[in-house]
Amino acid sequence: MIDLRKPQLDLSSLESDLKALTTNSKTLNSLTDQLTEQVAQVESVVNVLNLGLRVSIIVHSYSGDDEPWLSSDLRLSYDKNDGKWGFEIEEYDEDHNTDRRHNYKSWKFKDAPRALRLEVVQRIPDLIKEMVKESEVAAKQVTEKLGDAKSIASSLQKLALDGAVRK
Repeated sequence: MIDLRKPQLDLSSLESDLKALTTNSKTLNSLTDQLTEQVAQVESVVNVLNLGLRVSIIVHSYSGDDEPWLSSDLRLSYDKNDGKWGFEIEEYDEDHNTDRRHNYKSWKFKDAPRALRLEVVQRIPDLIKEMVKESEVAAKQVTEKLGDAKSIASSLQKLALDGAVRK
């Protein structure tokens, strides 16, 4: 036989749960604010270096067995966003057959959903290591281009001194 009576609401339990939720919410928000502030301090130190390079690492990439060419990716980057350099979290789906991204979302670290900040924070040292590598590559490229620029400037200066270029 089926019991069709309405279940009794346990309001005392609901009140207790609401109080616990209020306390836990305050604690969670305070801790998350502290985490975000610590990351902001790291970001500030990196910003002082005036690197000016966009660098990113894949934090995770998931593909399903039924669609191995499609992945859901999470990336931590150092990039310029709204005119300011800083850490950025990006989330997107990528079709590896076409190299197209879908459902792209990005946030400054401090504005990203809490779950994503928690997922990427431990990868900041890996991002900094990648920044070191990328800055070495960039310095080598600039050194090569500097030679080209010096040659061009020298040629133009010689032309100017020979009177071929009017002032």
